[in-house]
Amino acid sequence: MTRRHARVTTGVATALLLSTVAACAGSGGSAPSSGGKIEGKLRVLSNWTGSEGDAFKQVIKGFEAKHPSVKVQIETVPFEQGQALLTQQFAQGSPPDVSVALPGLVRTFSQQGLLMNLDSSWDKWVSGGEYTPSVRDMAQGLDGHTDAVLFKGNVNALIWYNPKQMAKLGLSVPHTWAQFTSVLNAAKAKGVTPFAVGGKDQWPLTQWTDSILLRVAGATAFNDLARGKIGWDDPRIVKSFRVFANMIRSYFPSTSLSSSFTDATCGRVAGKFLFENQGAFINLVDPQECGTNLVPGKDLSFFEMPAYGSAPAPQFVSGDLFMGAKASKHPAATRALLEYLASPQAQEIWAKIGGYVAPNAKVPASAYPNVNDRNAAALWPKNPSQRAGYDLDDWIGGEIQVKYEQALSQFVRDSDVDAFISKMKQIDTRSHQ
Repeated sequence: MTRRHARVTTGVATALLLSTVAACAGSGGSAPSSGGKIEGKLRVLSNWTGSEGDAFKQVIKGFEAKHPSVKVQIETVPFEQGQALLTQQFAQGSPPDVSVALPGLVRTFSQQGLLMNLDSSWDKWVSGGEYTPSVRDMAQGLDGHTDAVLFKGNVNALIWYNPKQMAKLGLSVPHTWAQFTSVLNAAKAKGVTPFAVGGKDQWPLTQWTDSILLRVAGATAFNDLARGKIGWDDPRIVKSFRVFANMIRSYFPSTSLSSSFTDATCGRVAGKFLFENQGAFINLVDPQECGTNLVPGKDLSFFEMPAYGSAPAPQFVSGDLFMGAKASKHPAATRALLEYLASPQAQEIWAKIGGYVAPNAKVPASAYPNVNDRNAAALWPKNPSQRAGYDLDDWIGGEIQVKYEQALSQFVRDSDVDAFISKMKQIDTRSHQ
């Protein structure tokens, strides 16, 4: 989507399968016990297409091999349509058994009592060292329970580049913010556009705001903004957008709002741009979507966006969750699939394919096929003391998320900080309630 983690839409056709089950169907009761018979046909809603969609199919094949009495039907919908479709189907009483989701949607459905309670599973995983309590927080609902599993992690604020292009330009990887801007200015002086930006799809712009907010405002302000504890006019937030406005004016291409994510990414691969600020999934997207044979570490590499000040930069993470419908006709099979998706065995399947960060700490570094994936996976927060922020708009979700992305497009167009902050105060009023 995950965006976004993994919100990658690559132009591959997607199949939108709408349920026609009557509104009263599947109005089942409580979460299943682990002792139920593992059988039945499950509907699973996914957003992944292209190379990511193929990888997810391999994961599901692993589950069906483990549980041959269960058949999984994957229904693929574009990310932008997924929330509306799920809202409709849950309201009709005919939701998918298992659905990919972001934290905002998990909290919405959990508050309505529509999701399977997974507390017992999470208790076991945390005590066994598979996940940290901070990672568990990403799957928390508003009903006091943990109502989702984290399947696909992503580490963001990674600046992707071609080492050969850097060497040809006589440029070195920067380690401080001053070095970062120096490299960007040097690239411009040499006639190279510093950044590839796929703003036509809107979500790539949030990769920028989150990266800069965490570096300029810090993790505390970032997480307080995500949870509605402070407003957009907080001085730390305003300062962050002033830094971002300068980046836009100085280093963004004129095509920032007319280029899609794929256009921008493949443009960087072709050498039209020096850098791209994106997540770890780029390591899979580049070779499979841009039609180029790339050797990780040699033709494709990354560095973390440097800290803005003297303090270490908090880690910017995101990830895709799966939630189970309480109304599932096959609750034991649904729970089994959710527990499988959270397991190191399932996550290792995609880890071996590449372009993936396993959130389960038990997935070994040896599972990753190349240096880029291993280095990205090593950045996933495994220590509870590590400061981090989860993708801001994905955390908030709902109407605020949609309007925020639209406001960002206008901000890239005019770089007007005061107008943007004023607009966001109107859109997001949580801190005043």
